[in-house]
Amino acid sequence: MGKIIVAFNEKKPNAAKMAKQILEKAKKMKQPDRDFAVVLGGDGMMIKAARRFAPRGIPFLGINLGRLGFLSGTDHKNIFSFIKNILHGRYRAEERAMLDVEMIKKSGRSAKFIALNDVALKNGSVVRVIDLKLRINGELISEITSDGLLISTPTGSTAYCLAAGGPIVHPLAEVLIVVPVSPHSLAYRPLVLSNKDTVEIEVSDNDNPIVLSVDGQLHRFLRSGDKVKIKISGIKAKLIFQEKNGYYEVLKEKFGWGK
Repeated sequence: MGKIIVAFNEKKPNAAKMAKQILEKAKKMKQPDRDFAVVLGGDGMMIKAARRFAPRGIPFLGINLGRLGFLSGTDHKNIFSFIKNILHGRYRAEERAMLDVEMIKKSGRSAKFIALNDVALKNGSVVRVIDLKLRINGELISEITSDGLLISTPTGSTAYCLAAGGPIVHPLAEVLIVVPVSPHSLAYRPLVLSNKDTVEIEVSDNDNPIVLSVDGQLHRFLRSGDKVKIKISGIKAKLIFQEKNGYYEVLKEKFGWGK
């Protein structure tokens, strides 16, 4: 038998109180067949939860206490009915692609991360363009002069990717999206790559440090000669939604698409 795990954003008013209520009521409910997590917060908390729960294979659902709540399954008014539905098998589960990210310093040191939404490289100190070499499967595609470079998952396509001019991609598609941010040439347009491709970004000669941002939450500095390799991960984020809420319905409701 499983258990219910509750994760919450301590900065959200009443989140701790709500977490306690969920755990108390869960004791009186049917015991789940397997572990699953309830995440109280906004999209940022859901992204953080993905990096925590996905490697352990734990499905999770979001209760929106933030603004947009695009990744959440419901809001706080429907928590207990939603959990009850889950315990009786009435829900929709989705496996979302994540990114494997390897930062390789010129010195040879390296670090690895996973991301649900995206990986961005941008100037870390002043408002200046940066030069980055883009390789796909080892082939040099171009040296891009821009404000930055973004590698996104389909889940992240409605976040920074969309704001930077990238496409909206259905979250169950297993693709990589490459988006130059404000490039200094009309020739650079977003690319959609296959799930077999590996992207490598090398920092060219830049006087200022470059920031590597993973999901907008983890940040590392890069300098000339440092590299970042990105590919679709074997790890999937298992998100839980209400049966009735389809992706396109949520897209229209949250973003006003087509209205």
